[in-house]
Amino acid sequence: MKATTAEDIRAYNDATINGGVRGLFYGIGLSLPTYYILNSRVTAYRNLPSPAKAFGFVMLIVPCISITAEKSGEAFTRSQYEGVAKRELDREAQIEHERWQSLSSVQKLADWAGRHKYGLVGASWVGSLGVAWALVNRNKHQTTSQKVVQARMWAQGLTVGLLMASALLTGFDSSKTEDPRTPHEDHTWRAILESDPHLNEEERQRLHEIKKAVVDRKEQLVKEASTSVSK
Repeated sequence: MKATTAEDIRAYNDATINGGVRGLFYGIGLSLPTYYILNSRVTAYRNLPSPAKAFGFVMLIVPCISITAEKSGEAFTRSQYEGVAKRELDREAQIEHERWQSLSSVQKLADWAGRHKYGLVGASWVGSLGVAWALVNRNKHQTTSQKVVQARMWAQGLTVGLLMASALLTGFDSSKTEDPRTPHEDHTWRAILESDPHLNEEERQRLHEIKKAVVDRKEQLVKEASTSVSK
């Protein structure tokens, strides 16, 4: 990947802003039909105060802006890679695809939930708010403001339960994973160097020696740490 310049930064910002603008239109395209349908067919929605209706618009539009802006920025960043760096990204994508294909349906569900748990929590909160409102709205002896407060309390309780269920779903197989205290090590540089066609045999041999020295030093540090703990 080439060195980042001021033009690259401006181009990245432009791509992100354009993505956010698209997300704004997506959000408006989703929220307006939803508003007209609910306002014309659901009496409880028509009786909601304007701030509650505006909050519904925000809950639809803001995530659309955020997600599309982020994805556009990521797509622009990937498009700037070339040569060996691009090949490395393609290799990692292929490895991830093969890993995904090797998972069972339950493992795929857990993996997907783990990568989208915050979105699931947000969506579950909105859904639980609607369910709670439908339940609370049956009470004819409360005002609309009281019903909104009650629905919010119900939604918070339901969201806590869904959050716990999501945590169990994504962590049920934690016994087979690595120690969470172990820091993640990025060895992308090794793969990039090894695939560099400009390296001669001597340089490749030197690279392998460096890798071996790093691994040996790491094992030595682990042994020293284990020895100090046992003492």
